[in-house]
Amino acid sequence: MKKVLGLIASQRRLGNGEVLIKEAAASIGEEVKLELLKLPEFNLQPCKACYACLVPDQRCPLKDDLYSIFERLKEADGIIVSSPCYALGPAGITKMLGDRIIALAQHLDEIWGKPCVIIGTAGIKGWEGYTLSALIANARFLGLNVKDAHMFIGALPGETLLRPEAQERIQSLGASLFGEPHSLEAGQCPTCWSDLWKFPQPDHAVCPFCGQEATILPSADGKGLRWLFEAQASRFNQDHLKEHFQVWLRDQVREFGKRRKELAVVRNRYKG
Repeated sequence: MKKVLGLIASQRRLGNGEVLIKEAAASIGEEVKLELLKLPEFNLQPCKACYACLVPDQRCPLKDDLYSIFERLKEADGIIVSSPCYALGPAGITKMLGDRIIALAQHLDEIWGKPCVIIGTAGIKGWEGYTLSALIANARFLGLNVKDAHMFIGALPGETLLRPEAQERIQSLGASLFGEPHSLEAGQCPTCWSDLWKFPQPDHAVCPFCGQEATILPSADGKGLRWLFEAQASRFNQDHLKEHFQVWLRDQVREFGKRRKELAVVRNRYKG
């Protein structure tokens, strides 16, 4: 029997996120044990940027529930994350957990590659904002293998499952956790699946999450556009994440130690 961990970002009892997680777990296709964690019930404090967690064999000094949640991630065979859309983005508690990535990234190897599926919910179609893209980025920073992700629409508790197509979609999402990943959808970044793009030039697009780049050209018939994607961005691969969080950041701490007096000249102008 596989153990599945469901992370719920809403405090609502039997809200859309909770019922969708339970329906996804029931659709996995094999017997599972589902454990639910309501993130708002945990004590998660803001990162203090002290970098103490970068010292080998040291943990973040904040006395909260960060490592308790991490232990649950380590014990799980698969992870389902759900968050409602608040003000065009995911619930703040998801960002609070994501902001502690410097500490958690020192233990990337312990949860690397665990399968994960992501559920976003929004009350109105078109008001999803960056919710799903942010949740996917958080999961990829943790080293999770995102197998599927989808935004479900419904403002009232349980309303997301009233549409037959939503019922089918959540069941396919659940089946993807330990099965085949969901196919890339039109408009999504081929590296990280975000559907948001920046356009520094009219014919050039950049994914703001993973850095994937694309050149945009007219289609052969002149009636549309062709996207020519460059080599896949590496921001979320294991070597790059470890280089950034376990090497580059530690080098920056040492660099600050060397240049502390030089930088103090600038900083001290703004005392008081």
